[in-house]
Amino acid sequence: MTVVGDTVDVLSPEVYLDGPPWERLAWLRANAPVYDHRLDDPLLVDRCWVVSRHDDVRAVSRDPATFSSADGIHLRRTATHHFRPNMINMDDPDHSRVRKLVSGGFTPRVVRAFERHYADLARGVVDKALANGGAFDGVRDVAAELPLLAICEVLGAPEADRFRIFGWSNTLLSSEDPEYAPTPEAFQESVMAMVAYAGELAERRRREPGDDLVSALLGPDGDLPLTDAEFEGLVLLLLAAGNETTRNAIAHGLHAFAAHPDQWDVLRSDPAATLDTAVEEMIRWASPVNYMSRTATSDVDVQGQKIRAGDKVALLYASANRDEAAFAAPERFDVRRDPNHHLAFGFGPHFCLGATLARIELRALLEAMVPGIASLELTAPVRRVRSSFLNGLKDLPLRAIPA
Repeated sequence: MTVVGDTVDVLSPEVYLDGPPWERLAWLRANAPVYDHRLDDPLLVDRCWVVSRHDDVRAVSRDPATFSSADGIHLRRTATHHFRPNMINMDDPDHSRVRKLVSGGFTPRVVRAFERHYADLARGVVDKALANGGAFDGVRDVAAELPLLAICEVLGAPEADRFRIFGWSNTLLSSEDPEYAPTPEAFQESVMAMVAYAGELAERRRREPGDDLVSALLGPDGDLPLTDAEFEGLVLLLLAAGNETTRNAIAHGLHAFAAHPDQWDVLRSDPAATLDTAVEEMIRWASPVNYMSRTATSDVDVQGQKIRAGDKVALLYASANRDEAAFAAPERFDVRRDPNHHLAFGFGPHFCLGATLARIELRALLEAMVPGIASLELTAPVRRVRSSFLNGLKDLPLRAIPA
């Protein structure tokens, strides 16, 4: 790659219009693994350190004392993720306190209790999507549906509300895209709508307790063990991140199977042996979150670069998941890949709480699709979200060829 001037831009939203800039990311891993990135975008910070190698992203992620999340995990000047305190932008002891309260609803044992139910939901989603002669939109008809249904169940939200949640999630997590957040006011309206919705959920579950996370948090006396702002932040995080990231993992996975039909053949030939590895490869390949940022709490040396207290540090998960030092032929979509130590769920104390749920959802969809679909075909170009933060798809026009 030819470097123009002194800047290798891997953080401006425009750079991601056709997907992550893989050539630039590879150049950084090889030549400047901890890169002093200057930015010329009025919405973003002036500069930050970009960490692009797998081992370095892991090392920074497991050192929250030096690399804090409390100043936000986004590089926007007006951070779109600190409007309410939530686990993703907390350090200990607050992070551990809130995570402990919530984690009981996301343990592998609890989530696996839903496994058969999610399989039924997935079959319903796939049957409905394929009812129109096999032509469907992979994002709206499949990838969005199951995660929305799942997160509604986890939080005790009515299934019919999932369409509202879909719109709010797009605005909150894809705020760099003018189609989703045309103005700051539109963004703020979505935030306040979700805050109000969090209060509605709490009031509904006080009147009608159920087998869901909000009911469990309220307890028998109806009091929350969180401040109002913490509860609102938690609900916003789970409603948005709990469906959007899984949606994009599914969508990118379906896109990959359409582009690599041989891998769909491999999966169909021996699903018992390849379903789990296919799920992990879909997640690695998608890397639904391109980066998250941290703030250095003290001066620290990383790969010979002097990072000062107060400096922003961007952890490039998309780059780490294509690191040649961590993966054999990382540019190849390989449903048999094993081991697959991807970082799409993060690493360390902020490892994604919903990872088990996401894996079960992806597996359920594949199990529902594999028996009756011989192949997937892309029928028109995909449309991507304009964002350097989120690796999202807007439209994925597909046709399923029946087995």
